[in-house]
Amino acid sequence: MDRERRRTLFNRVLCGTAVFAIGLSGWTLWGLWDRRHTVDEACGGLVPVGEVLALSGSGGEITPADNITEGIHLDDAPLPQSCVLRSEEVAEAAGRKSGTRQFFIAQVATEPTRWTSEPVDDSFEDALDPSNPYIRVPVVPQPLGGGIAGKVTENSVTVRLPCPGGEHRGAGIAAVRASATLDLAFYRAFAPDGQLRQADRDRLADIAVATANNLADELGCPERLPEPPDGIPALNTEPVAPDEAEGTCAWYGRAGLDESPVNTSGWLPDRVLEARADERVWQERCLLSVSRDARREAYDRHVDDPAYREFREAEAGEGRRNWWLSAESFFGDAAVHVATDPIDDERVAIPGRGGFDGGANAWWATSVCDGKPAVHVLTAGYPYSEAVGRHLEPVFRAYVEDVAERRGCTDVVLPAKSDYRAES
Repeated sequence: MDRERRRTLFNRVLCGTAVFAIGLSGWTLWGLWDRRHTVDEACGGLVPVGEVLALSGSGGEITPADNITEGIHLDDAPLPQSCVLRSEEVAEAAGRKSGTRQFFIAQVATEPTRWTSEPVDDSFEDALDPSNPYIRVPVVPQPLGGGIAGKVTENSVTVRLPCPGGEHRGAGIAAVRASATLDLAFYRAFAPDGQLRQADRDRLADIAVATANNLADELGCPERLPEPPDGIPALNTEPVAPDEAEGTCAWYGRAGLDESPVNTSGWLPDRVLEARADERVWQERCLLSVSRDARREAYDRHVDDPAYREFREAEAGEGRRNWWLSAESFFGDAAVHVATDPIDDERVAIPGRGGFDGGANAWWATSVCDGKPAVHVLTAGYPYSEAVGRHLEPVFRAYVEDVAERRGCTDVVLPAKSDYRAES
């Protein structure tokens, strides 16, 4: 009897364990299904759900941020549209146990986008300011490569796919775009050095490409993007000497402007931060800066020069800030509306002209590249602009001429020499 009782008890425990395991398995499967369904529903079935749920920060409950966006619903509204997802893991990383926080964003768009493109503003200042908790690297987007028109930032990947013959809501379109972004607000947990982990960067590229191809299916586009390359490099973060530049800043080294008679004043940059050059991207950037030693030498050389009085007064009022320039170009759809001021998007570069926006310390030129408009902008940080402005005509001319040669651009219109005025 004892043996029979033990056997009965064992069988009951075994059955109970099996029932519990089945219940637990069912609960786990339900949780996985619910997470996948949430992503799929919010993002209109366009994003590869498994890749999204493999990103850093995707743990715990996933919820759509309905108060930020209603998600992607192609038939219900014009593009662009986006989906924003929150996760419990990000909430916990932020020290907020209740509620969830944003961790992933996907956006889809068509060209013409009617977006406002803006030139860089305080890139070096923001990146090097220790009081800024969100930005740790100057943003010089890298091309994605692999034969894909795409760009990589410190926390996102955006791709472009031509779409001849496609349409959305009855309107013809020229191309589609898709972007995948991993929120870096809590970079200490998910991006300790201010940039994504390699696996996340590669995964965002996979998501962006798959999303663009899925959107192309929906809109009847004939072309598809290939798979993106593995091992996508992080952004460059350390400026180099101009003669070491090989990408978007190579023009500055070739022109020798930092060492030529043009720079007898010593105001021009002696360091550059660049990206790889790629004719497929619709925006490219080169950042230039003055090293601490060169800055001190230029300042001391002109400390008594009355021509730079306004600069010295502005420098004293603002404190010793970084001295930097940003040279960047916009092509095609991105060049239709380029704001020369990052706040007032009504102040724009006018196609077929060149000019100067004194409020933004930005010089702009225009051209035609591959039959489409292009805008080129040179922005100077303040108060550095008060000193360097009068020396920038050969700098901007060298930049625009290099871009025009690389891209086969014509009809170049530069600012008048009088726009490089002695005092801003």
